[in-house]
Amino acid sequence: MRSKKAIWITAATVVVAAAAAVSIYHFWPKPEPEPVIPPNLITVQKDNISVQIKGSGATKATKQTTVYAADQGNVNQVLGTLNMNVKKGQVLMTYKGADVSKDMRQRVTTLKQQQTDLHDKQEQYKQLVMDSTVQTDIDSAKLAIEKAKTDIATTQEEIALLQKDQIPHNPLVAPVSGTITKVNIVPGGAVSNGAEVFTIVDYQDLSATIQVDEMNIPKIHMGMKASVQLDALPDQIYTGQVSAIANEGAIKNGVSTFAVTIHMDKAPNAKAGMSAQATIFVEEKKNILVLPIETVTQRDGKYFVELQGKPDPQAPAGTPPATIEKEIKVGIHNESLIEVKSGLKEGDQIIGPEADMFGGVGLSMDGTDAAMDSSATDTGEVAVDSNTSAEGDTAANTDSSSSADGSSTDSSSTSGSSAGSTSSADSSSTSTDSTSSTDSSTNTSTGSTSSAGSASSTDGSSSTGTSTSTDSSSSTGGGSQ
Repeated sequence: MRSKKAIWITAATVVVAAAAAVSIYHFWPKPEPEPVIPPNLITVQKDNISVQIKGSGATKATKQTTVYAADQGNVNQVLGTLNMNVKKGQVLMTYKGADVSKDMRQRVTTLKQQQTDLHDKQEQYKQLVMDSTVQTDIDSAKLAIEKAKTDIATTQEEIALLQKDQIPHNPLVAPVSGTITKVNIVPGGAVSNGAEVFTIVDYQDLSATIQVDEMNIPKIHMGMKASVQLDALPDQIYTGQVSAIANEGAIKNGVSTFAVTIHMDKAPNAKAGMSAQATIFVEEKKNILVLPIETVTQRDGKYFVELQGKPDPQAPAGTPPATIEKEIKVGIHNESLIEVKSGLKEGDQIIGPEADMFGGVGLSMDGTDAAMDSSATDTGEVAVDSNTSAEGDTAANTDSSSSADGSSTDSSSTSGSSAGSTSSADSSSTSTDSTSSTDSSTNTSTGSTSSAGSASSTDGSSSTGTSTSTDSSSSTGGGSQ
């Protein structure tokens, strides 16, 4: 009897263990397949590429002209005043004639005396000749006459110079059009030849000087086209050309920049000193084969792209085809596009940055992207943080839990319900904090959150289970069959 009883006990134990194993196998969550992410195929196509270099700075007057005095003398009138707009050829200053009246009187008196002396010497010479005086005396008289004539000629020249000094010098005129920004003379003052008397700035002729990184300077050349936009006039875009490139850079915070000047063609409404943003057009190509620059890899001076290979018939279902690396020749590029010179033709497709299951490109695959969160599946379940409610056969998930057939189990889950700030039922589910919910049975919770529920299958059977969660919440559940 005892052996038969042992046999029955052993058989019952085996049956219970088998039933438990079947139940565990049936209710244990099945591992869900990793989502198959289709390759992000990008088509080689024709487009335009414009290589641009940008910089910021300020506008300034292109030309500043210093006006120098052409003659020495006294200033009569100063017609050019500070901040005055003048035209080329406009009179800026007049001279006074020299006051030579005293010198003139002296020279005239001297001239009259010299003329009288000459007349007397000529009469003496005549008398000597008539008296048959010795030849030496006659010769001396003749020399005296010549000297008197020379003195008279010298005095006449001096008088002529004094008369010329009485005439004012020609007025000083503006050599260019512009605005007078500096005046260094006053009426009645003296001015020397070559002195700086005026400064004229042409504010209608403006340039923009911007700072450019040293790495871009070798690409910039004189005469390159550019556009300028002013912060104060954002709706206007001015055109221009590169007119100057600094020979010496300035280092700030370890970065060397060079001043590049852009001469603006026309600058209506613009003023010197306005903040400017300029774009220099280094190179432009139209209707060429291009690719997004992030799809091209550079290695050892060569450039490569990835192509999609042929599917492997022996690989498991859903396995993407292997990739093939192909070398290409490239040309110019900007921040977004790169020219394809050879290796690919229009219409070819390459593999671009990875796309997620919703079609986004380049999204993170390290679990930080909500679309790839481990708590979401491809059966319509919703990933939640603290509270989620679902209806019908949809189960709620928290953290890394998953559900199948309307029930979920984990280290802290029950049949038809999950613990941890979430409660769900088969026909309806509700999530609350510090509350309890009942379906066909009464539950008592201890902790911050509790949930209870009874889930019935559609064929009239019901399942029961009891579990305790480890995150400061407990749940009990029961059901009748």
